[in-house]
Amino acid sequence: MPTDTARAPRPGLWSEYRLLLRGGWGLVRAAGARLAALILVTHLIVLGVALPVLGWLFREALRANGMSGLDLGQLRAGGGLTLSIALIVGIIALAFWLISLQFTAFVALLHRPGISGRELLGEFGRMTRKLLRPSSVPLLLYLFLLLPLTGFGFTSAFTRGIAIPSFISGELLKSASNGAALVLVILLLVLLNIRLSLTVPVFVLTSGGKSARASWRLTRGLRASVPLVLAIATVLVFGAVVAFAVVVAAIVPTALTDLLAPEASPLVAAYSLGAAQVVGLLLSGLVTSLVAAVLIVRVRRGEDRLPAGVQMLPGEGSAPETAARAPRPPRPPRPGGSRRTAAAVAVVAVVLALGFGTASIGTLQRLSNAPDTLVLAHRGFSDGGVENTLSGLEAAASAGADLVEMDVMQTKDGGFVAMHDATLDRLAGRPEAVRDLTVAELSGIAVRDLEGHEDRIPSFADYVTRADELGMPLLIEIKLGGADTPDHVERLVAELERLDALESNIYHSLDAASVARLKQLRPDLTVGYTMAFAGAGVPDTPADFIVVEEWTATEQMQRAAWGSGLGFMVWTVNEDAGMHEHLRRDTDGIITDHPDRALGIRDEMQQETGLSGVLVDAVTRFVTVV
Repeated sequence: MPTDTARAPRPGLWSEYRLLLRGGWGLVRAAGARLAALILVTHLIVLGVALPVLGWLFREALRANGMSGLDLGQLRAGGGLTLSIALIVGIIALAFWLISLQFTAFVALLHRPGISGRELLGEFGRMTRKLLRPSSVPLLLYLFLLLPLTGFGFTSAFTRGIAIPSFISGELLKSASNGAALVLVILLLVLLNIRLSLTVPVFVLTSGGKSARASWRLTRGLRASVPLVLAIATVLVFGAVVAFAVVVAAIVPTALTDLLAPEASPLVAAYSLGAAQVVGLLLSGLVTSLVAAVLIVRVRRGEDRLPAGVQMLPGEGSAPETAARAPRPPRPPRPGGSRRTAAAVAVVAVVLALGFGTASIGTLQRLSNAPDTLVLAHRGFSDGGVENTLSGLEAAASAGADLVEMDVMQTKDGGFVAMHDATLDRLAGRPEAVRDLTVAELSGIAVRDLEGHEDRIPSFADYVTRADELGMPLLIEIKLGGADTPDHVERLVAELERLDALESNIYHSLDAASVARLKQLRPDLTVGYTMAFAGAGVPDTPADFIVVEEWTATEQMQRAAWGSGLGFMVWTVNEDAGMHEHLRRDTDGIITDHPDRALGIRDEMQQETGLSGVLVDAVTRFVTVV
């Protein structure tokens, strides 16, 4: 009589971790040159075709609402808005379809290294039909929300820019309670993403739906999730180490020519950058493929735990990715096919490197110019005093900031104070709002920050007077706090004229009506329009410059602003990488909480000789793996 056989013992955490890495690497090696070809082809399609087409569709969607660029502050209701929303929904659907097909190509090739071109087209057709089912809706939310925000799993150029804007996270972190809540939310998102990290490979590799449910089941418990997290972390660390090596290798030739033959540095730097761009594309694709391969191995190893009705499609394998069954035998490669593919990939890579390098010659020469970007201290200098207080202003002046950006808000009695928040809870621990108190009442209230600094809310007059004594010009932001009178701009102008400070400062606001009114009253003043979110083109504004939040302050937006005769400033730039980028781009002004660091980087750039420093910043922008 047949007897029940004992189930094979499950491997420990470290054994499972090694199996995932070894199995994933085996799948990537089996794909070989075909994988490298797929990486180059998909990157060229995405960067050269898909993203430009999506950008064009987005601009058309904005034009349907009478806008030349995305400006959330000036969206108008009506038929145009309905058409714009419909076009944007269509863009999201198209991007979702393209991302899904991109992932399908990678997963299909890794799952079946010997798949033919006709079979791959068949997979695209199958996935297209599957995406039309209601069961694909969770995949849409996963790809466009959860995955980009946490970065654990597949990556794509379509979603790489999706993140929590720094101005939102930065403001939340200035409050202990809000900062703790933000950290908790991020941790929950990370944990949720770990549990759903197998959603994409399950969706592609199975004939049924329920991909999110299947991922949740396959990652249940520490024995399943910890090895997966460690394996993917190992892949990312490997990618970061290789990326660092690529950057060093790209810099060395230019550093040598800077010392020995400076006249050759422009060409050497340009073609080093071109080569680094191509290597960066391949490296990014390799890391993505390794992550995908690890996820595929994990799905294979949990095939017996898939929900009812979800069945794995036939695949191939050449690595011991399971402990209980033998791997599927790989399809024998066609004679000479791998060599021809590898040779074609090498030729394309060399051509791309030469093309990128030639296109970079002028860019590197432009970037080598010493920047004259203005450094503006955001609400003063928070390392030396509470924001929007006299101590913060004085600290910014001591640090050497070119200007101080500050906020002005109207009070209950129609006066003005230097204040950013509409309420006093964050800085003063009080429930009142600015609109409910007079200037006299507000200017006696103590405020303190998380750094332990303490001061008092200053009246606007006291702040402007002290700035004049310090010789510090201001970028004054007109804030709306709820008590704003219909003539609040006129009253502000009158206050500044009384202080003899109207023409010695510049202005900006998120409120388009305030910007227009100020320019109408005093066309000679320098006024900016601040945008929390921008895209596609510059807004229709009477302002002299725009102030764009760092998340959307792209180089394309900067060129568009300059082409329209507008100045271009960016806020709030607090990371060294962002400072380097905008100083190299010679952005008109960067608003930062750390003016001392920005000034130090600017001084280094103004004193540097040769192109190696420029090349470091350029290469690090392209050679990224996460």
